[in-house]
Amino acid sequence: MSLRKPLLLVLCLLVLPASAQTKRIAIIKADDVTGVHPKWERFFKLSEEHGVPVSAGIIANSFEKQDGKYDEWLKAWEASGKVEFWNHGWDHRRWDDKGQTKSEFGGSGYEHQRSHIAKVQDAGKAALGKPFTVFGSPFNAMDSDTAKSLNEFPDLKMVFCHPGVEPTKELKGKILLPMFLRGEHDGTGKPNFAKFKEDYEKKKADPSLSFAAVQFHPGMFSEEGFTDYVAIIQLLKAEGWTFMLPGEYAKTLAGPDQP
Repeated sequence: MSLRKPLLLVLCLLVLPASAQTKRIAIIKADDVTGVHPKWERFFKLSEEHGVPVSAGIIANSFEKQDGKYDEWLKAWEASGKVEFWNHGWDHRRWDDKGQTKSEFGGSGYEHQRSHIAKVQDAGKAALGKPFTVFGSPFNAMDSDTAKSLNEFPDLKMVFCHPGVEPTKELKGKILLPMFLRGEHDGTGKPNFAKFKEDYEKKKADPSLSFAAVQFHPGMFSEEGFTDYVAIIQLLKAEGWTFMLPGEYAKTLAGPDQP
């Protein structure tokens, strides 16, 4: 997620239409929803209080583990217009296979990946009344089988990615949501405002930095993590960034005359 390699920035920006490069747009990418949890509720409410809509990735086997209150909680937040949920895989697994590390969408094979995407889409439609339109893989892993699989699901119109990931070139008609700004500098679930600001100051003068998905894991936030998260979004707002949900962002790319 670093801009130390300018070529990677160029690669991902090539997929962004010029209309999207006229102002700075940020999408909050929050990972790993698995149930109704006080930290997630706090994260959603805190973001809403600061005028920041957020997208949140659901690990979809949670639909099998939770009761109806879970579905209603998800529906209520989506209906608020402040949260958009997305496909974050079925089980978020990573395992060792004869000394090789594999994950749900990394080295697991086409059949495995396609079936998992299909299961998530079906589960999302059953629980929320509509299929997901955004995909973000567990561990941000992606290979050619991921791209091949995603191309078979037209409902999945947007894909979160690291800048310059090779398999994204194989995606057809998808909007990429590259993570040009790093949200958690001290590890998973550990935002650090001072380090974020230092990193941002190095990047902000780049005129090509017009979009960024910013990743967080709110379910793992400490009290300090919530404080630093708020400081980060306040900094970006002060710097003139506009926060959007993925669906809203897609509409800006389609243009005013498109549905």
